[in-house]
Amino acid sequence: MARKVLCELLWHPEKSLADASITYIHRGAPGDRITISGAEIERLDQAHFIIKRRVRETWIPYHRITEIKAGDEVLYRKIGAG
Repeated sequence: MARKVLCELLWHPEKSLADASITYIHRGAPGDRITISGAEIERLDQAHFIIKRRVRETWIPYHRITEIKAGDEVLYRKIGAG
């Protein structure tokens, strides 16, 4: 489901992936969560999305996404990801 929401934000002419925020499980981060801007996403693949920070690519599986927001609107929230 998270992948579907990201694809819609990427391809829908009236929506913007760059304006979204994506929260995902990141072991070692405060609360084991990190939030990034959709603008940091380089590409969407079948099982993961790729972000690029500095010169390093990081592959993040979709099942780690806990929330996707566009502004204040929650577009996706993983059940049990409180």
